Amino acid sequence: MFLKDAAFGEIVDFDNLRESIRHLYDALLPDFDMHKSLQVGAELYGDEPDLLIAAGASMLAWMTVIAAGEDEIAEDLKDSLFTLGWTEEAIGSDLLSASTTATPLNDDPDCVDYHIKGRKWLINNSYHADYHTIVAKIDPDSSGPRSLSIFLVPQSSCKNWQRLETHVLRRMVLTSFDIDGPGRLLGKAGHGLQILQRMAMPSKYQCAYVGVNLINQAIPAGIDHLSKKRIFNENPINFSNVLRQMYNLVLQGVVLNFIYYRALAFSTGTFLQFHGVMLKSWLLLRANELLGQNLLVVGSKGFLAESVIGRNAIESFVLPVFDGHYTINTLMTAKHMRRYLGATRRADVDERMATLRRGILESKAGDPIRAHSRKLRNPDFFDYAAYIEDLGLPIDLDARALVAAMAALTDEVNARDLAKDPEHRYKMGTLIHWMEALLAACEMWKATDEDEYLNAVIMQYNAFVNQFNQVVSESALSAPFLPPLRQRPLPRVDDPREFLLRLYRLEDHFSFQRAAVSE
Repeated sequence: MFLKDAAFGEIVDFDNLRESIRHLYDALLPDFDMHKSLQVGAELYGDEPDLLIAAGASMLAWMTVIAAGEDEIAEDLKDSLFTLGWTEEAIGSDLLSASTTATPLNDDPDCVDYHIKGRKWLINNSYHADYHTIVAKIDPDSSGPRSLSIFLVPQSSCKNWQRLETHVLRRMVLTSFDIDGPGRLLGKAGHGLQILQRMAMPSKYQCAYVGVNLINQAIPAGIDHLSKKRIFNENPINFSNVLRQMYNLVLQGVVLNFIYYRALAFSTGTFLQFHGVMLKSWLLLRANELLGQNLLVVGSKGFLAESVIGRNAIESFVLPVFDGHYTINTLMTAKHMRRYLGATRRADVDERMATLRRGILESKAGDPIRAHSRKLRNPDFFDYAAYIEDLGLPIDLDARALVAAMAALTDEVNARDLAKDPEHRYKMGTLIHWMEALLAACEMWKATDEDEYLNAVIMQYNAFVNQFNQVVSESALSAPFLPPLRQRPLPRVDDPREFLLRLYRLEDHFSFQRAAVSE
């Protein structure tokens, strides 16, 4: 899937990618089975982030055509490679400040043919793509939400490529380039931002899927290495401190896996956006942290080129930079604070457990790219504390005290007029994400009946407490600090490697549950 190129060295084999990517498109149109498409990509491109991200960039750009309501064009171009033409060097991802312009080629009010002129920057696949989905302005002086439109631009309208060398994912080809030629309007003029938002709903899951895959490659590789390496004539995995560190990493990795698949299981409801925003900000940053810690525990083995341990730790940082816009996503979550804390609807534990047991690790068709945005912006929250109480965890987790502390913190932030400050909106959004991670860990324990996952619950609670106390400290607030919980003792194990891998194999913990549900 890679080749030696005279101009660029070893790069992705884009001709091969163009031939194979149709399988991903077929999973999305007409049925739009989001997870199946991701699974097909993993089967085709293995554990190579360069390929996964190159394919993902093409798929996202092609999905923009669908989001614009141009299904016939999308179907006709399934044998093509696409790229996203959004960013410009002077503005980064501030799309409303884009300088690329689009001039209609005739006076017909329904004109779809335009001349596109501008320069795009840091664009993946751009030198080899057949088509570009370009963000541009018909009125160059406009800057509001209706200032942007989306255009399908053929490669023939592009020129003056300049490759931008990167520290990571070196076999991709990222360039800046000029656009000066014809393009076709996608959807309605001035609806570009709405189209991008519609495309971004399901795309949040794609980026998170790559992050989870990086974790699922690196952590088992770390466990295997520590089970074979010798220090003081012993395998390090048998050292109590190493076992403890890997145990904590395994539980965190399992939680991230569960949070991804949990979001997918509930993606047909009103939580598509809420969970997706969390995946594309909170989860991607946690993946960065986890892979870095895994590299530190494993040691020098991770430096080797053939090792996924170090490679994935480094390349995971690409995900929030390229696709996450994690600050924006977290700011979007903060606006839900009052409704999240104040919801009174009683969630049905049995109903949610049945949804999880049916949906975990399974693909299903849906239509999230055409979901009503107003509905998705208002998820149907439920009583947080009551739900955790109904789960019946055998640990001293006071969910009502947690909600009360968050409500008091929110009141103080508002009283001090800090809620309008982006720093505090970001922090409060992060706290909601940690609360939701705690809720997910509680559900993971309930759905699997695995008592070792109670420590995963405690770890998420303590991480929330750490973030909560940090907000109080950094802003000199009067809210009292929250105390952490103690982890349950680590059990005695005869085979640390198998113990850790068993905990990490989330699917195994659901196999008997799914069998029971199907009966």
